[in-house]
Amino acid sequence: MVKASLVVFALFTVVIAWALARRRAAPAARGPVSRARRAIRLWFDAAALAVFITLALLAAMHWLRLEWFA
Repeated sequence: MVKASLVVFALFTVVIAWALARRRAAPAARGPVSRARRAIRLWFDAAALAVFITLALLAAMHWLRLEWFA
């Protein structure tokens, strides 16, 4: 279960980061430091969203399992 959760979390992180990068079509920053900060912020935002989605998915699966077999 833990391995599957980590795979789901990683998949959500990549998909959300890709979607956020496409959505933020602002002009590129000029310096390497500002570009690095922007990239770190993008991945941090994606990981934060993926955590909530993964937890909600796991909670829903747990709730459904309890309801089906109770």
